[in-house]
Amino acid sequence: MFVHIITHPIVSVILTWPYLSWNWVDTRGLKLNGWVCVALIAIFHWLEDEWRVWSIQETGSPDSTGFFLWDQVVHLTMILAFSPTIPSAPTASWVFPLLCAVLLAHFTSVLIFFMENDLWGKSLVLSDGKYRFIGERLIGAALFLLPGAWFLLAFLWIGWIVYLHYQKVEDRTWVHMVVGNATVVLLGLLTRGLLS
Repeated sequence: MFVHIITHPIVSVILTWPYLSWNWVDTRGLKLNGWVCVALIAIFHWLEDEWRVWSIQETGSPDSTGFFLWDQVVHLTMILAFSPTIPSAPTASWVFPLLCAVLLAHFTSVLIFFMENDLWGKSLVLSDGKYRFIGERLIGAALFLLPGAWFLLAFLWIGWIVYLHYQKVEDRTWVHMVVGNATVVLLGLLTRGLLS
């Protein structure tokens, strides 16, 4: 848990180093600089994750898709609540594509895992093929970034993935096919739009 929790503040400090002394939250009654905000996000991250583990182990709450999504909403709410609001600060062009890549890689894999577990009591998406599946999604989304009509190759890539599934070359469930390919299209097109 410690390694999981400490990763966020370390990455946050590295990425926001020049801005940590600035006030990230600046309201009438509350002024918090970047250092305090990063610390608060880390503390709330730890509290949420500890509560989730406790409620699963001690109260028998199901470790389900709904619980996973709730956990993500809480984390995002805390990040947004303590993120800097600096109107004149430009957003680096690499931030949104990187966020989309993270969503395609880890978030989508875990979402598929929970959905399959809820439906069938098991999932193979996080097994040996995990990184292959992540790579396939990243390639598919990257093809959406090709110029002009070349982005349509992404749909050929998705077609290839569907073909492999129906030829039984790849072991995927229909949940994996739908959620994985839907996120490729959604995040690929979103990234294309953000970069154009």
